[in-house]
Amino acid sequence: MRNRFNFRDSNLRIFLTVVLVMTCITVYSIGTGGRSDFVSSIAGIITEPVQRVSAMISSGFSSFSGNFDDIEQIRAENELLKKKVREMNRKTVDYDDLKAQNEQYRKLLGLKEENNMYQFLASTVISRDANDYYAGFTLDKGSADGVELYDPVITADGLVGYISGLGVTSSKVTTILSPGLEVGAVDKDTRDGGTLFGELSSAKEGCTRLNYLSRDCEVTVGDIVVTSGFGSVFPANLIIGNVREIRAESENISLYAVVEPASDVKGCTEVFIITEFEGQRSIRKDSIEGYQTTDESSSGNE
Repeated sequence: MRNRFNFRDSNLRIFLTVVLVMTCITVYSIGTGGRSDFVSSIAGIITEPVQRVSAMISSGFSSFSGNFDDIEQIRAENELLKKKVREMNRKTVDYDDLKAQNEQYRKLLGLKEENNMYQFLASTVISRDANDYYAGFTLDKGSADGVELYDPVITADGLVGYISGLGVTSSKVTTILSPGLEVGAVDKDTRDGGTLFGELSSAKEGCTRLNYLSRDCEVTVGDIVVTSGFGSVFPANLIIGNVREIRAESENISLYAVVEPASDVKGCTEVFIITEFEGQRSIRKDSIEGYQTTDESSSGNE
């Protein structure tokens, strides 16, 4: 009975409260000129927070969308900048190559003016023999271009080697680092002479040797070594390199000079073949030890 009474009593209080609220609303509405304004005010009070939240959400989505568009624009601009940088780098490389090539030709022109009987043929290194300790390589010019065996090969800086193998469209070069190339050479200042040919330990250091110097020679470190012009393979006064060191032969009979080439023998990519010079004469192919012809099918695959 007590619980039922409490339940009823609770419902009665709720009912009376609702009636009181409705009465107050009615009185307020009559006093303010109508129900609609009051209801509108109540509705405004209820919906205003909802509208604010909705506006914030809408603004957030709009801001997010705007930021997304900005990110895409930044990405597009970044890609464009990268493309421009790559293009500028390519142009820089091309410019450097052209500048180096022009410098080579300028030096070559000076060499030709000093030796007007020289005939030059520009050529490109197309392959290098990885098994050749003496840095031999293959050129893109051959007999069809007027190249002959034993033609000297140079850069604008100095002697590189000579044509040791000949094909129709390519040729092989033996360098001054090799013991297979022997050339008469002298100290440009003192005129002390010897024979230039390489050997393995010197070649590993990128150097060659001027052998058979007399013990009383005046060759000193830093001197320039040039071709002597004796024989018919190399013209006189082609720069070979500079004396790095002077040593005694193991038998202590003579001296030899370690010579650092003026040309980048191991790294050159563009060279010149001297196809004709004053004093040049033909050499019988079968009278020179080591004569060979290139295999056209393999010359570009070394």
